[in-house]
Amino acid sequence: MLDHIEAVIIYIKRLLPWVWSGRCVNLVSLQVAYFTALFPYVVLFTLLVRGVTLPGAIDGMLYFITPKWEKLLDPNVWFAAVSQSFFSLSVGFGPIITFSSYNSFSQNIYRDAWIISFTDTFTSLLAGFTIFAILGNLSYEFDTNIEDVVRGGVGLAFVSYPDALAKFDWAPQLFAVLFFLMLFTLGVGSAAGLAGCVMGVISDIFPSIKKVHITLVVSVAGFLCGLVYVTQGGQQILEMVDFFGGSFIIFFLEVLSLMGLVYVYGYKNIFRDLRFMLGFEVDVFTKACWVVITPLTLLTIFVYNMVVFELPTYNGEALPQIAYTCGWILTSVAVGLVPLCFLHSLYHTSGDTVVQRLRDRIQPNQNWGTRETADKIRWES
Repeated sequence: MLDHIEAVIIYIKRLLPWVWSGRCVNLVSLQVAYFTALFPYVVLFTLLVRGVTLPGAIDGMLYFITPKWEKLLDPNVWFAAVSQSFFSLSVGFGPIITFSSYNSFSQNIYRDAWIISFTDTFTSLLAGFTIFAILGNLSYEFDTNIEDVVRGGVGLAFVSYPDALAKFDWAPQLFAVLFFLMLFTLGVGSAAGLAGCVMGVISDIFPSIKKVHITLVVSVAGFLCGLVYVTQGGQQILEMVDFFGGSFIIFFLEVLSLMGLVYVYGYKNIFRDLRFMLGFEVDVFTKACWVVITPLTLLTIFVYNMVVFELPTYNGEALPQIAYTCGWILTSVAVGLVPLCFLHSLYHTSGDTVVQRLRDRIQPNQNWGTRETADKIRWES
């Protein structure tokens, strides 16, 4: 009886974030956006102020910022760092492109990119100091090394950190509620962004469907897909999806996107478009990053990790074979869409030879560019 009640509670917990995410996307209010963006900072600063007053906090923060230089020679670390950057900045996941499509044509995206990157870095450092200050106190209380109290993956957020909060001598329940409310807010914000991307695509393809109906379908689909994560093998499935879907697939597709943008569309065309939109020339360093540094770095890391490829594990143990099979199916579907869409586009292109069709397909179509007539004329001239 209790097991059934517990299962119902778990499903309700899984349902609530999607109900709130769908509500947020449907409202699209500034109040919701400001709250989901600013509330986590309030909690982080609150926890940081409390954390630095605890014994052992300084040791934890020093552990956080003390570099291990030998790790710079480990390509797996670079792969993990790039994957985390993609995930943190939502690069390759769709929301960035969706949100930017609502900008004005002359929006200073160059400035926005720098602001977002610096804000993301600041947030990562703030969260790191906040977490390791309290973990330092936990290691002090247990009289052990910080390595022994730090867990990787979700264990850090849902095991180590809550355990440290529970040992506060003043209002531990308050800080625990704030912490998990912050995680809930972050989850809702991320889900709303991803759901908004999917809804935007569906709305563009089927403009006659009401937005509220699209929101309902996407939210229900997201809830149903997420039920698998609250099963007994949910953590193992999460590890599989995170590795194949959140790291490997995104990394591969972004390398292709970058190569296509820089070397097929052409970096000269990109710089010309940016100069036309922004009214000024981007700096040399940014150009060097787009043309040489970033493509070469990403390609090198990707190729090396393919050479020394290792399947994901959970707590040091291999996942069930069915998990790896599902991972490769997920990878095949995601990666296979690239050549399939290319062949579909090539097939529906007029031309006597394959070369003519290919030449036509790698050129921007008539819909490329601004929708404003005056800007379109100036851009084409």
